[in-house]
Amino acid sequence: ILGGTGYLVDPNSPAQISQKIQWIFQNLTAANFQGMKARERCVEKYSIQTMAPILSDIIAGRSR
Repeated sequence: ILGGTGYLVDPNSPAQISQKIQWIFQNLTAANFQGMKARERCVEKYSIQTMAPILSDIIAGRSR
């Protein structure tokens, strides 16, 4: 999901959740890489430096 930065399972399916957790433990290198990509995405999209001008425009009533 979101550019390969996470996993998607049915939250009401213990079997799917269990399978994904097992996959993560069996593929730690890939899972760690995905975690690093997720962190990079968060910093890029949601850091204070990124969000401040957007929120400032919203508060001021300007659109982007």
